[in-house]
Amino acid sequence: MKKSLPTIALTLASALAYGLITPAATGAVASAQSSLSSGSSLSSSSSSPSGPTTPWAPDVSDGLVVNLIGDLLGPGISDHVGVMTGDLGTMTSLGDGGEFAIIFGDSFRGANFGQGEWMSPVGVVAELDQDGRIVIKRPLNEGERVEQLVDYTHNNRGLTLLPSDIINLDGTLYMQAMWNEGVGNVLRTQIWASTDQGATWQSVSTTPANYLEGKAQLITWEQGPDGYVYMMSSSFQRRDDVYLARFLPGDIGDRTAWQHYRLNDDGTGTWGKTASPILGDQVRAGEMSLRYIQGHWVLAMFNAETMAIEVRISEEIARDWNEITPANVVVAGFGGWGAEQNPGNFTQLYGGYITPGSTLDNLDLVVSQWNTGNNSRYMSTQFNVKGLDTFFGIDTGSPKARTMAPQVDSTGDQQVIQVEQKPVDATAQEQLAAEKLMEDATELIIVPLGDDS
Repeated sequence: MKKSLPTIALTLASALAYGLITPAATGAVASAQSSLSSGSSLSSSSSSPSGPTTPWAPDVSDGLVVNLIGDLLGPGISDHVGVMTGDLGTMTSLGDGGEFAIIFGDSFRGANFGQGEWMSPVGVVAELDQDGRIVIKRPLNEGERVEQLVDYTHNNRGLTLLPSDIINLDGTLYMQAMWNEGVGNVLRTQIWASTDQGATWQSVSTTPANYLEGKAQLITWEQGPDGYVYMMSSSFQRRDDVYLARFLPGDIGDRTAWQHYRLNDDGTGTWGKTASPILGDQVRAGEMSLRYIQGHWVLAMFNAETMAIEVRISEEIARDWNEITPANVVVAGFGGWGAEQNPGNFTQLYGGYITPGSTLDNLDLVVSQWNTGNNSRYMSTQFNVKGLDTFFGIDTGSPKARTMAPQVDSTGDQQVIQVEQKPVDATAQEQLAAEKLMEDATELIIVPLGDDS
C-alpha cells in the first residue's frame, strides 16, 4: 500500500512534535515536545525535565576512534530484497554462524521516504563481510523480497507498528513493538514470537500503553548469565528516565511475573512491584540497545538531552547507572545538513543498536538519520567504535574473536505462550478497556529516585 500524502504530512507533523527536528547550525536547542498523555498520573514518578537543561554533546568522546562504515539500505545495497529505505535496525544473532536478523521500522520500497509501499516492521538476514561491513543477504520472511512481518494495514491517522528490540532465547525469536497512531502516540505494545528464524510470527501478549505509567513502552532486553531476561525501558516520547525489570524466559508474556528494580538511598536495590529510575541524570531516553558483552552490560542509547548516541558499560546491571560517565560515540554536532555527515556531525540522529558479534574494543552500531525538512535523507547507517574498553578502564586481555552465538537459556525448557492474533480494528478500544482493568490489578508502584519510604 502506498503511503498517502495526508499520512506523510501527519507523520512528519508527529516527528516535528516528537523532537526529531534538529536545531539550526547555531546550536540552539529545539524545544518542541509531544504532550501526548500516557494514560496515567506521573505525579509520583521521577522524570527528566520536559525541556532540555544540558548542553549538547560537543563531539565524540576523547580516546574513541569512530568510523562511519556506510548505509544498510539503498540503491546497489538492498535492491535485491525489495526495500530501499528504512530506520531503526535492532539486531539479534540467528545461531552459532555469522548470520543475524535486522528489524527495521517504517520502511519503503522506493529510494526516498514515503515512496512506494509503506511497511513496518520488516526484517532481513545479514552478516559481516571480511571488512566488517553489514551486508544484507535475504529477507527474514519467506520469499525473495521483504514483506511486512505482521499483517495489518496502515491508515490515514498514521497507524504503524514500530519495533523496540528483538532477542533470541534458545532458538526462539521475540520482538517487542509499539502500536503508534502518529509517532509517540502509543496505543499499546505487543510481544511476538517466531520459532522459524523470523519467517512467521505469533502474538505472545499485549500490554496497555500506560503500564508502569507509560515507562515500559520503549524497551530493550538481553538475557544475563543467571538466566533472567533483563529489560530496560522508558516512554516513547524522549523525555523520561530509564527503568529496569527482569523476568524468566517462560514469563516473557506474563508481566504480572515481571520484577521491577527499585534503588534505595544507600545505593542498594530491591526487586519487586515497586520501580524507580536507574538512569535519569541529564537524560531524556530515546531508543536503547542493551547487550551482555565479555562479562559486561553495555547500554547504547539515544539521549535527546545531549543529542548523542551514548554508551555506558557496567559489570553489574542492578545499580545506579547515573554513576557511569557515558561515552559519546555519535553526536548530532552543530554543522547541520550543510556540513559533512560524520560521527561528530550526524544531523537528526536517533536509534543506536549494537551489532551481534561486537566486542568492547570493536563495537558496531546502527544509527538512524532523518532529514525531516525535505525527506531527502531517511536511513539506517553502520558505525564502528574502537576504544570503549580503554575509555571505561576495562582490561579485555587478549583480543577475542567475534561470536554470533545467542545467550543460552539456563533455566530449563521454556514454552512460547501463544494467543490468537487479531487484526487491528474498531474492537481495539474494548480490548484496551479490558487490559486497563488487568493493569489496575497489578498494583505496580513507581517511586521517585532516592525515596526510601
